[in-house]
Amino acid sequence: MSNCIERISKIGLVPVVKITNAEDALPLANALYKGGIDTAEITFRSEHAEYAISEIHKQLPDMLLGAGTVLSVDQAKRAVEAGASYIVTPGFNHEVVKWCVEHDVPVLPGISSASELETALSYGLTTVKFFPAESSGGAKKIKDLSAPYQHVKFLPTGGIGLNNMHDYLALPSVLAIGGSFMLPDNLVQAKDWEGIEALAKKAVKTMLDYKLIHIGINHDSCEEAKQTADALCNMFNFTYYPKPKSHFAGVGFELLNQPGRGKHGHIGIYTPYPERALYHLEKIGVHGIEETITRNKKTHLINFVYLDKEVAGFGIHLINPDVKMEV
Repeated sequence: MSNCIERISKIGLVPVVKITNAEDALPLANALYKGGIDTAEITFRSEHAEYAISEIHKQLPDMLLGAGTVLSVDQAKRAVEAGASYIVTPGFNHEVVKWCVEHDVPVLPGISSASELETALSYGLTTVKFFPAESSGGAKKIKDLSAPYQHVKFLPTGGIGLNNMHDYLALPSVLAIGGSFMLPDNLVQAKDWEGIEALAKKAVKTMLDYKLIHIGINHDSCEEAKQTADALCNMFNFTYYPKPKSHFAGVGFELLNQPGRGKHGHIGIYTPYPERALYHLEKIGVHGIEETITRNKKTHLINFVYLDKEVAGFGIHLINPDVKMEV
């Protein structure tokens, strides 16, 4: 997987942007960037696409830019010269794909069938755009295609929004999702960049879906931890669950037999996508502690990691659905 494609996977969301007014390019991109989405697919459905890519690339060099709706080799060349890092086509365009492969430019051709996917594979591609997603069978179709093509990654676009994004993102074969749901026409036309920034933040928040799983409290001995567990269970009728290294009072309190990470204990935070969460957390200076990472044996995706930041004396770890409390 190229660095560009890997980064798209970690970002998780690819806004599909049509620039109707050249002067909107930079403030629109800046709104997405400030909202936590640092990639965009600038479509050649507008005459301003090349200018927009060039201007954003110069002013926001950290923004990962792609060129979408690329229909010719000429457009692909101009997009790359302007600063695009990847090319996206709506259908399988042999000439564009051939040029990109020959020039080592990441390309995601649009496909919606196994036959088209076979064509992509014949060019050595293992990452494709699935378009139009919802009307081509949606997440179920991608799941069906993934059975015989387990090494292929999909970028579904078309008909995806906040209400169904997890139908797609939950599939291991989905690289990220594309769409314009954080860029409604009325806000773009009104030049409401703060509104678009807010929608971008909402999209990231919905994707990462953070939830408090449990609070772990350090103790100096197994006996002391058991006493705390018993007290909580007696007061609130929680069910008691013994564990090898701790005691649980319900699913919300873990009473540790000995001090662990964090001065007082730890806080367990659920997110379905720890890799994406780490990418977004790193933007604010919070990183995962490498030696604490565990991975799903089948998918090799991170399912547990401690962060290098404590809050009020509590360490914080991320945990995904593979390791929900079995209680």
